[in-house]
Amino acid sequence: MKTYLVESKIFRVIFTAFLAFIGGFVFNRLGIYLPWMLGPLFVVMIAKIKLGKYILWSKPFRSTGLVILGLQLGSSFTKQSLNEMIEYLPIMLFTTVAIILFTVLTGWFVGKRMNLSLSTSMLGSFPGGLSQMVVLSEEMKDSDETIVGFMQTLRVILVISIVPWLVTHVMTVDSVAVVSVSDRPFFMFDYDGKLAILMIVTFLLFIFITKRVNFPLPFLLGPLMAAALFNLAGPGAPQIPDFWLNFSQLLIGTHLGYTLKVDNPRLFRKMFGAVFVSNVLLIGFCYYLSIQFAPILSIPANELFLSMAPGGVAEMAVTAMSVHVDLSVVTSFHLFRILFILFLLSPIIKWLDGRNIWYQKKERG
Repeated sequence: MKTYLVESKIFRVIFTAFLAFIGGFVFNRLGIYLPWMLGPLFVVMIAKIKLGKYILWSKPFRSTGLVILGLQLGSSFTKQSLNEMIEYLPIMLFTTVAIILFTVLTGWFVGKRMNLSLSTSMLGSFPGGLSQMVVLSEEMKDSDETIVGFMQTLRVILVISIVPWLVTHVMTVDSVAVVSVSDRPFFMFDYDGKLAILMIVTFLLFIFITKRVNFPLPFLLGPLMAAALFNLAGPGAPQIPDFWLNFSQLLIGTHLGYTLKVDNPRLFRKMFGAVFVSNVLLIGFCYYLSIQFAPILSIPANELFLSMAPGGVAEMAVTAMSVHVDLSVVTSFHLFRILFILFLLSPIIKWLDGRNIWYQKKERG
């Protein structure tokens, strides 16, 4: 009976949540940046290796965290920020193409060094989101989703460890922007009840639509678009209290720690060096671009770096909120890049993957 209780799903989820909270609390007390995301991530990731059978996390928890984060991101979209987005479209396109070309070069280097297929090395290198790239790799016959997952995992770990540190310790934070951020309540929402119900119905509708058209991250994009619509249409979107923002970070960080694949020591040792170097070079390239373009665009360098950094939308948005830069700009750059990769580059990679398989069959036959 005791063994059954310990190995039950409810106990495993509660145990995982407890470890995640301890990780966040310790990281917070130590003054480590993004404590409620990085703490759960690293603690759960390590616990999964040592205590795997007692660890369990469910995707709906991550979806809940993305909904909260999406609402906060959408609340940053105003008519002014929308005009800025349209103004920045050319630079979004240029920097996205430049970053992807750089990624193709580093991916080619890793592929040659590790003797990987083209689709494996490219999908493992693209900064398009861990889950999206792994799903794409599963659809390609010549791609190894285990290696793609490992490469993307290491990229995420490096980005969320290095980028926030660079932003807070190397790049200057705009003190004016910090002052302009309105004080949020810690726990209770300050929002009209009828508007709240209308908001919930609206973001559920947007989630349904984005899922039906196969948009990436529907649980982030749906609430984001709903909150942005409320801001642009008139009534205004709610500001999310700090407690719920920290809670969303814990849910997302725990999910990342649970899903990151670090349980293959042989693969880790074999590929670590090449993947580490390629990702550090990519982060450095994004840093260089942000420093060069910041004065031209009159955008703070830290804001532009977070916009270009090869991390996920959620992780970079959380970092942006912590340093009080323009969330709408950061989110726009990342969503643009993800959509660019998914809808333009992915079909090209699939086509090249099919041609490679055809040539291999032709050479054998």
